[in-house]
Amino acid sequence: MMIKLIKSMFQAITRPIQYLIISYLRYVSGSPSLTDTKHDHYVTTLVIEHSYKFLRENILYSSTHAYVFNKLGIHPVNYHVGELTLADSYQGIELSWRIFYNNKSIGRESFELKFDKRHKDLVYNSYLPYVESTAKEMTTIPEVHIYSHSFDTWETKPLEHHSTFETIAMKEELKRGLIHDLDMFVQRKDLYDRAGRPWTRSYLLYGPPGTGKTSLVVAMAKYLNFDVYDLQLSRAVECYFNPRKLLSGVMNNSILLVEDIDEGSTVLVLSKLLSSLTLGTPWGEARIVIFTTKNKDMIDPTLLSRMSMEIYMGHCCFEGFKVLASNYLGLSHVDNDEPHRLYRDIKRLIDGQVITPAQVTVELMESEDVDVVLEGLVTTLESLTSDKIDDDEDEEKHLACLRDL
Repeated sequence: MMIKLIKSMFQAITRPIQYLIISYLRYVSGSPSLTDTKHDHYVTTLVIEHSYKFLRENILYSSTHAYVFNKLGIHPVNYHVGELTLADSYQGIELSWRIFYNNKSIGRESFELKFDKRHKDLVYNSYLPYVESTAKEMTTIPEVHIYSHSFDTWETKPLEHHSTFETIAMKEELKRGLIHDLDMFVQRKDLYDRAGRPWTRSYLLYGPPGTGKTSLVVAMAKYLNFDVYDLQLSRAVECYFNPRKLLSGVMNNSILLVEDIDEGSTVLVLSKLLSSLTLGTPWGEARIVIFTTKNKDMIDPTLLSRMSMEIYMGHCCFEGFKVLASNYLGLSHVDNDEPHRLYRDIKRLIDGQVITPAQVTVELMESEDVDVVLEGLVTTLESLTSDKIDDDEDEEKHLACLRDL
């Protein structure tokens, strides 16, 4: 109970004090992580390692990792053994970093920071937050953080998905409208401040599987240079779900992605999350929250009323096909341009809403021969269109039978 009480109080404490509390807890437990070790009267040593226990410490570790390696001009994947050092300075004080790999006492990568103990307050209150903010600016490739309920932390990896607004299969009018909405959001911080409202924008992406919901999230993240925090609520254990603690581990200017909210997510879990967001849980500045669902009709109307914008990700249209054909076959996607004889047939068949962007992509990767690929796509579209007509006729017969009863 004491540990739970400490954790619940932890989120309301300022960041420098959080570092000190973590240091004390680590000191008591005998772990070297984020602990001051006084080698002599003048030098303080701070050791930072990856932790599955404290979200704040994990963020500091990630920031330190990016900051130190960027300063050294070395990519982490090219260095996995031994020891590296970095001399740094900040506001007139000298600091020294050492990087350890396979440290015998720790067992994994860690960072050691040494500085004059007289500057301890400056290091905790100013330098470490500076490392975090600088690391964010240094990161040119957004990252995706997937929440692990087992370890109660965010697991991080590069956002390597290729999608951008230029490559995504989406109606041009809808795409331009979304980009304009994002631009207005990031430029209106003063408006949110004056209104006393959290600087948050929420979107609902809905549509069948394979219609590009994930691709759109990636395109938005790359456009804004925001990290993505991917939360699978269907895996959450309702009685232990603590949204305020979870959100405290999310860095500034990020996208929180809550996927498939029509599958397994309880009303209580969503209610807790929405309440934390509405109350302005301090997990960042500009906050974008994206919910995805396959079936909008299954969503609680209260949740829908809180959406800033709803975006239907439907079947592939002809505009989307031309973008994909440009991506995979190198064909033109200029308006009114028909670079291939089969484009008219494809336009006629695809506008019947029978195929998803994912299915089109599979067809376009069948061969390097453009004729073979597009002929195969036409055949597939004809088959899907025929099936859809049969299904519509069966549905009409069924309704007619019901009316006759």
